[in-house]
Formats: sequence, structure tokens, C-alpha cells
Amino acid sequence: MNEQMRSRIDSIFHLWTQGICPGGQVLIRKGGETIYERCFGYADIENRVPITSDTVFHVASVSKQFTVMGVMLLSRDGLVDLDSDIRTYIPEYVGFPDTVTVRDLMNNDSGIWDLFELQDLQGISNDDITTQRYALKLISRQNALDFPPRSQYLYCNSNFILLAAIAEKVSGKSLREFLDERIFRPLGMTKTVVRDRYWECIDGRAKSFLDNGTQFFYNPLVYGIYGATSLHTTARDLAKWMENYRTPTICPEDVIREMTTVTKLTGGAPTTYACGLWVGQLEGHRYLQHVGEDAGFRTIVYRLPDDDIDIIILSNTQNTFTEPSAQAIARIMLGLPAAKKPEMPVREVFDLAEAPGFYYTELPQSAIIRIEERDGTLCRMEKYGPAPLTRVRGNLFRMGHLETYLLLGAENPMLFTPEETICLHKAADEPLPEEQLQRYAGRYYCEKLETFYTVRACGGALYMEQMRRGQTMLHAAGEDRFVTEYPRSCFVQFVKDDAGEVSGLTLSGTRIARMPFKKMR
Repeated sequence: MNEQMRSRIDSIFHLWTQGICPGGQVLIRKGGETIYERCFGYADIENRVPITSDTVFHVASVSKQFTVMGVMLLSRDGLVDLDSDIRTYIPEYVGFPDTVTVRDLMNNDSGIWDLFELQDLQGISNDDITTQRYALKLISRQNALDFPPRSQYLYCNSNFILLAAIAEKVSGKSLREFLDERIFRPLGMTKTVVRDRYWECIDGRAKSFLDNGTQFFYNPLVYGIYGATSLHTTARDLAKWMENYRTPTICPEDVIREMTTVTKLTGGAPTTYACGLWVGQLEGHRYLQHVGEDAGFRTIVYRLPDDDIDIIILSNTQNTFTEPSAQAIARIMLGLPAAKKPEMPVREVFDLAEAPGFYYTELPQSAIIRIEERDGTLCRMEKYGPAPLTRVRGNLFRMGHLETYLLLGAENPMLFTPEETICLHKAADEPLPEEQLQRYAGRYYCEKLETFYTVRACGGALYMEQMRRGQTMLHAAGEDRFVTEYPRSCFVQFVKDDAGEVSGLTLSGTRIARMPFKKMR
């Protein structure tokens, strides 16, 4: 790698060089040899602990491919049949009548509802202490699927939590012990562990920080859920894992082939997801990859098998998008032109008074944005408070130093990130007739979640409240349909009986559709 290439790659991570800031590890291999390795920023900005090659990161959903490999190894041992009903192994966690196979879990086409959105509906966030035992109990309460198995693809963390349970039941060991015995130690991954206890201390572990464009906030991650997440490792250890895709040593070649072959849905429709990996092409160059996102942690492992290039990025902040960063590196390595930036249809003449309000997007995308004016400055209201916006021109605004832009106003609002362009809607929030509002008001209960929501009418508007999630305004988004300001599972559809009276509601999000609640009074 020449100095010009190295400098271009360095510049991708410029936000990790701005004083005392979080950062990450970046490692690139070509032909099995490391050709670029650099550590940026701080593992702990409070205590001024810099990131080194030994710093251990929570890698979130990158964990999934390791869980899949564990189950694949058990299959090769003759202990798991990938096409058997999961009841064969874990009947105690199956509450639905449909047949879901082990392979369905691996391919994310099971129809099972996502754990984190289930928890979110209960008011449990990633900041809260949760355990594997609780996760499995919640999954086991679901008595129906979102869709028939193999008919759709839907990314679902519950699938990999159940895979972990299968591996533990069959092996007679914890997932942590089993993966250490069959994967980590044989590959020499000495810094890698499944953190299955939220209270566990891990030497050299990076803390998680969110960046709102102007300042950093500590974002704790204290759950003990694993299988779908909670692998802790380093870029150097992940390079040893990537070598196993290149030259398999812990498994036969056909296991790698199976893990990297995309499934087909009922009727032959393809997806882009294999067994814990996304598979696709970058301008004709085949890749396999997986990202991870929990709290402020961001991770990607990205392999171009035909070009024999591996790219690994681990970070303890969300301010640098890992997938676009990995693709930018790949383009540099392959001599491809940089990705085109999206067009931003700016309205040059724009009244700032039009900017404040509530913005949202339709499913399956998810963006919930509230803009307010604070002391003469427009701000995006976030979990930790107001994040100031900088006006670029017209109705185009930027979030501080982040590469996140907003087109504000009622006419074609949009959100731009390095990852995606999202079309938004601005809520009109016109007062509704009191008689209509009172029909919606009441207390609603979901037996599957053992959770209540209360809907109240006040001042021509509707409000929804849940004990832990707090209160949110409901913004009209269609007939008997509203959108909340909750970050997940944000769409409310009121349900009427044969007499036209409101008898219940459903809540939907990106990974759960129509969770039913019954009106109690």
C-alpha cells in the first residue's frame, strides 16, 4: 500500500483524530497479510485511555456468524439437523404452532418477532439490565409468527438467541465455553470472549460513547444477552477469524460455502442474507459482510473473496458509519471511483419558522425526528438533549461535525447519512374533533408482553403513555393510524369492531408488525 492510499484511508476516520475523542481500530489485509493497521482515539475519554491494538470492543451483531458457525460445527458432529424443527432441541422456548427449522433461524426467514423490539414495547431499552434468561422467556411467550417461515426475510435478533440456546442444549456447555473450545482457541483468538454476564469485567474493554455532532455522551451497555450480540474481541483477533474464511481450519470447506450461500424464499425469491452474513456485490466485486450496532459501538467485517481483501473496523462511537467506510476503503483498494454523493434538492428560499416540528418516515425505514428552536438555534431533540444544527443554506442543515444532513420544512423533507437517504414526512398536527379523540382514549393491554398503554385526549390531540417509555404525542398518519415519538415500534393502528367502536390497537416497527393490544376500558 502506497502513502497516497494510506492517507486517503486515514482521512475516512478524521473524526477520530479530533483531540480527546472516541475512535476505533482499523485493519486491512490483502492476500492474508496485514497491509494497514491503525488505532484511533480513546477507549475511555473520561479517564484518557487511548485505544491500542489490545483494546477489546463489543462487536454487537458481528457475533451472529460465530453463533452460526458453532451450530454448523454441531451439525457436522451429527448432533444438530439444520432442517429439523427447533422444537427437537428447545421445545420449552417455542410457543407458536408453525414449524421453524434451525436453518430458518440462521437465514433470518423464520417469522419470529425481534427480541429488542419486544423489549422496547415493554419499555426496556438497551440501557437497561436484561439477561439471556429473560430474553428466552419473552421469546417463548410469542404464540404466533409475523409471517409464515421462509416466505419473507426479516432481520431478527431472536433467531440467534435461540441458536445459542440450541448450541448450549446440544453441547452441554455454555455458548461462551463451546465457542472458546471450538473456535477461539483453535484460531488463536486470545482476546475474544462471549460476555454472557452483564457484570463481567473484561481487561482493556472500550466504553461506548454517542456523538451528537458537538459533544460526546457516555452510553452504557449492560445487558447479558448473547448469541445475537455480546461478542467482545479485537481487530487482530477478527483477522484470524477472517483467515478461516480464506483457508478453513476449524471446519471443512463446505461449511464456509454453506455459510456464504444466500437462501431462497418460498417461490424462489432471493434475499441477500446467508447464515449470519450479508452477501452482495460492489460494482461487480463479490463481498460478504456483517455490521454491528449496539449503543455507541459500531463494527464491520467485510471480505472481498475474489480479490482476497479483508477490512475490519471496530469503533466505540457512531459518528463514522462503518459500512460506507468499509466500502470506501474497498474502492481505494480496487481502484474504483468514490461513491456518488446523493443529490440534495435544497430550497434556497426558506423561512426558518417552517423548520420546527415532528418528522417521521414510513416503514420499513425508521426515522423519528423532532426539531425545536432553543435560544435562537435549531436543534434536533435527542435522547441526551438538544443537538444544535448548522444551517448550510436554504432548508439544508447539518448536525454539527457529523456527515448527517436534513432538509427541513413541510415540502419534501429528507434525511441524508453516508449510509442512506430517507424521505420524511412532517406531521401537520391539526386539532382533531374531541368526539373522535374520545373514541380512541382508553387503556390497552397486550397479554404476550404483559404490558399496558394508556391513550388520552387533551387539547385536540392524542397522547400515549407507558410506564417506562413515558408519554408521547400521537401524530395522525392515516385513517385511525398514528405515529409516536418513541424511537422503535412507533406506528399505532386503532382497531374497530363490527359496530365501529374502537376495540384495540396494534403497534408496529421495523421488525415487528401489528403487535395486538386489547382495549380494556
